[in-house]
Amino acid sequence: MLRDALRLIGWVVPGALALWLFHHLHFEWSLNEQYNYGWAVPFLSAFLFYLRWPSRPAAEPLQPRGRLRAASWGILALLLPVRLVEEANPDWRLLSWTIALLVVGYWCIALARPGGGGWVRHFAFPVCFPLVSVPWLVQLENAVVQSLTGAVAYVAVEIASWVGIGAYQLGNVIQLPNGIVGVDEACSGVKTLQAAIMVALFLGELLRLSGSRRLVLLLLGAGWVFACNVARATTLVLVAATRGLDALKDWHDGIGTAVLVLGMAGLVAIAWLLGRSDDAASSAPPETASGGTVRMSGSIAQTTAAIAWLALIFAGTELWYRGHEQRLVARPEWHTRWPTEQTAVREMPIADETQAILRYNHASSAAWEDPRGVIWWTFFARWEPQQTALQLVRSHSPEICLPAAGRNFRGELPPIVLETGAAPLRFRVYEFEQGGHPLFVYVCIQEDKIAPGTEARHAGEWNLQGRLRAVANGQRNLGQRLLEIAVIGLQNAGQANDAMARTVRQIVVPGAATG
Repeated sequence: MLRDALRLIGWVVPGALALWLFHHLHFEWSLNEQYNYGWAVPFLSAFLFYLRWPSRPAAEPLQPRGRLRAASWGILALLLPVRLVEEANPDWRLLSWTIALLVVGYWCIALARPGGGGWVRHFAFPVCFPLVSVPWLVQLENAVVQSLTGAVAYVAVEIASWVGIGAYQLGNVIQLPNGIVGVDEACSGVKTLQAAIMVALFLGELLRLSGSRRLVLLLLGAGWVFACNVARATTLVLVAATRGLDALKDWHDGIGTAVLVLGMAGLVAIAWLLGRSDDAASSAPPETASGGTVRMSGSIAQTTAAIAWLALIFAGTELWYRGHEQRLVARPEWHTRWPTEQTAVREMPIADETQAILRYNHASSAAWEDPRGVIWWTFFARWEPQQTALQLVRSHSPEICLPAAGRNFRGELPPIVLETGAAPLRFRVYEFEQGGHPLFVYVCIQEDKIAPGTEARHAGEWNLQGRLRAVANGQRNLGQRLLEIAVIGLQNAGQANDAMARTVRQIVVPGAATG
């Protein structure tokens, strides 16, 4: 019994780091439907590791062991600043990749110390497999989203024209004579693509396909999933054209589920066919480990020291933020009041899909015309203090949403700070093109508390300096307010900024929102 315990003690620190990684990622898996598949990844990774364990090569510990020990402690030392930054920036995807790579690196070192390079190579796939559940960097994801939505819309429009349906592509949406099939209905395909990549990699490992066949499986799987998404979008276009836009609600979920099942079934079929033709290459008996007791890396003293260091990291981070939170200053409360004196103002309903994605505590939206020919759209939302508030509020990004709805993104303009009767508000400014006219979008995200002396122009920054400033100020888990305003009918950014200054002073009022 004691011998078994000694053999398992080396797994404690790598296991704790894996739990940390999955705990960090689970917020994205829960909040972002695109990454729901991540919940399966830890179990699949453990299963693949279990399958490879009996066929592990004979242990050949690397020498000198001191370098591996130094490398493992180097990773553990880096986890202290990483943890501090993580607490204030749970939504930062670059940080997610940093944590994931550090954990994978530690696992490789932990395997190399008792088993040498042979063990690292043998277990590399299951150890690295969790990387498929890490959210893509925003720039990469945006590029893929826009490319796929545009490609799916283009092919669906072409197919619709073949069967006599008048449709044309408007950005990343499909225009029909009786209305528009939006990006949600037309399907961006990113969610299915990412899940397909995970499944293809898992099946390739499960069937022990050769490297070239795994690549073929990955490419064919991606192509098959794209074809399924084109079929989904085309079917929804046909439904909308023949039965009306209202029928989409009845058909949307059923078609989506059918396409998802068809896509995964196609992946399994492709993997099975590749596996059958690869049987001869994989028929050799697997290499098995030499006899004897296998002890994971690290003595009891080293493992105890590593566990104590991890506990110190989390305890120190908590003390840092709790100490600073006592010095944070509450910002004045404010909310929006739409200009009801404008006869054209109207409350805008918020789609159920938007509510499900943003999960706000309170929200409202309105549109009006002032002056004649200048159209305003507004959206205000409020999140109470919670650990996921920052991720939820920042999941709504106009440079992603508006191009998917047919607007062309021209670029981000310099931010502006506008004075209101409640508090100065800092807005990020985006310029789009809609129907040949400039469309300006202003986004203000403001936290409930701020460090003393922080300038308004620095509040709410998303860049590297802003994120590190949040760490230094001990800002975390704060309530959030989002105000997004879009205006069309003005010729340039200067006119739009001047009109915004007047409009914000009119609609932003002190106090908490009710209702």
